[in-house]
Amino acid sequence: MAKKPSEGSQQRKARSPFEKLRTTGSSAYRLYALIAFYARAKKPLFDEEVTALFAQSLPEVCQSYEYELIAYRVMANQVHLLLGVKPTDAIADVVSNIKRSTAHRLFEGIARLEQEIGKRNFWAEGYFAETLGHAQIEHTLKVWQHRSRDEETMLMQIVYDLAQPLHPKQIERAMDALMPAERVVMRLLYGLQGEQVHTLEQAADKLGLKPDEVQQMAQESIAKIRALLRERRMERAAGRSA
Repeated sequence: MAKKPSEGSQQRKARSPFEKLRTTGSSAYRLYALIAFYARAKKPLFDEEVTALFAQSLPEVCQSYEYELIAYRVMANQVHLLLGVKPTDAIADVVSNIKRSTAHRLFEGIARLEQEIGKRNFWAEGYFAETLGHAQIEHTLKVWQHRSRDEETMLMQIVYDLAQPLHPKQIERAMDALMPAERVVMRLLYGLQGEQVHTLEQAADKLGLKPDEVQQMAQESIAKIRALLRERRMERAAGRSA
C-alpha cells in the first residue's frame, strides 16, 4: 500500500512568495514571464515626466487585466517587466494590452508627446518574452538591482509585496537597518519591544512632531524594511541555487 503523505509534507511552507501555487477554477499554476519592449524607433522617450506617469499607470493597467506585476525597470528607450500571468493569458495579448493602455495614458497625460512623436504610437512593434520558473524570480531581481547601478536606469521598482502588510516580527527583525528616530517611530506605531500601540497623533504628540512628519518617517522606514527583507530572500535564493 502506498504511504500516505504526511500532513507536514502537504502543508510545507513556501520558501518564497513565488513558489506558492495560484489557483483559478480547478487549475493550479505558477506562471511567470520576463517581457521587454522598446519605445518607438528606440528613441529615448523616457524622461522624468514620462517615467513618473508610466510608473503610475503600469500598476493600474496590470491590476485591471489581473496581471501580477512583480517588478519593472525603465530605461531611456525601453522597459522590462516581470509578471505573473494566468494559464488563459496569451503573452501576445498581455503585451498588446499593456502597450495600448499605457500609451493611451501617456498621450492623454502629456500633451507634448504627440507633437514630438507625430503619431499616437508610443511603443515600437515587437517584444521579447521569456518564461521563468519560480526559483528564478529572486535571482532575476538581484541581477536587475546590480545592473541598475551600472546602466542608465531611469527607474527600477519592485512592487509585488507592496499590498502585503508587514508582520510586527518582520519589522523587529529589520530594526537594525533603521535610524534611531525611525526605530522609535516604529516601536510606537506597531507596539514593539514592550511599547503600547500608538495612533499617529499619539506618537506625534509624544515625539513633539507633526502627524504628517511621523507618517513620512514611518513610510520611509517601511520602504527600508521591505528592501532589506527582499535582499535577504534574494541572498537565500542565491545560496540554494549555488
